Amino acid sequence: MPAPFRRPTRTVTEVVHGVPVEYDIPDTTPVIRLPFNLDAALRRLLFAIAICMTIGAIIWGTVAIGSMLTLLAPPWGAYLVAGIFDAGWAGCLIAEWVLRYDHARARIPAAVGAAMLAVSVAAIITDGVRAHAVAIGIIGALVSAAAKGMWAVAMYTIRIKLDPKYEAYLRARQQQAGTEQALALGERDRLLTRDRTARLLLALEARRPVLPDVVQDSPDSLSASPDAYPEEEFGDDAEEPATSADERPDPLQEIADKASGPSGLVRALADRGIREEQLLKEAARLRPDLNQDSIRRIAQRGQYL
Repeated sequence: MPAPFRRPTRTVTEVVHGVPVEYDIPDTTPVIRLPFNLDAALRRLLFAIAICMTIGAIIWGTVAIGSMLTLLAPPWGAYLVAGIFDAGWAGCLIAEWVLRYDHARARIPAAVGAAMLAVSVAAIITDGVRAHAVAIGIIGALVSAAAKGMWAVAMYTIRIKLDPKYEAYLRARQQQAGTEQALALGERDRLLTRDRTARLLLALEARRPVLPDVVQDSPDSLSASPDAYPEEEFGDDAEEPATSADERPDPLQEIADKASGPSGLVRALADRGIREEQLLKEAARLRPDLNQDSIRRIAQRGQYL
C-alpha cells in the first residue's frame, strides 16, 4: 500500500499573550526544479562506458593470461594471478581520479598504470603467439589498451588545470588536514598504550605472591624496645632511660613514608604481617593522602583482606 502523500510544512514561531509558541503550517513555497543537465548525463554515460570496457578488459586478460599460466600452475592459481595484470592498471586509474587536482602526485600512478598496461598487453600477445593465433592475441591486447584510452579521455573531461598558487594552496590544506589526522591517531595510540600498561601493572601486582604472616623486627623497633638495653650496661644503681610511648619512633610511619603509592604501602604493611581490616586502618592512619579506595582494591586483589 503506497504511503499517504504529505504536504510539506514549515514551522512558525509567534508570541501569543507574551508566550512564544511554535506550530506548523503548510509550506506553499514553490519548488524550483533544475533543468535537465545534458552535459552531466553525458559525462556519467562516458564513465559508465569506461567502467564496462575496463571490466571486459580484465575478464579477457584474465582468461588469456590464465590459460598460458596453467602450463606452470594449477588453474585456480593461474587465473587468480592472471587477474592481477589488468586489475593493477585499473587500480592506478582510481588513484589518478583521487589525485586529479594534484598533477605532480598524479604522475606516479599514471606512469605505473602505463607500465602495468604494457606488461598486460605483452602477456596477451605472448598467449596468442603460443596458441599460433598472433592476430587474435594482438586484437585481445588492444582491448586493454582501448579501455585505458577510454579512461584517459574520461579523465581529460573532468581534469582542471589549476594555477600554481591554487594548486599549492590546495596541497597545503590537504597536508594540514593529513597532519591533524596523523596527530589524532598518534594520540589515540599513546592513550591505548598507557591504558594497556596500567592494566599490565595491575595484573602483575595481583599475581605477586603473598608472604607468610611473620612480623619482621627492624633496627628501629629494636632500638625502641626496652630489652635492647641490657641491665649490666646500666648497673644496679643506674637509671633506665625514660622514654614514653609517644616519644618512641614509629617504624611503620617511616616505612609508609617511603612507599611510592597505594600498592607499595599495601605491600609494605603486608610484609610486616598486618592483615585484614587492621591493614586498612593502618594505611589510613599512616598515609591519609593516598586514595583509600585504591588501597582497598589492591589489598583485595592481593588477597590481603
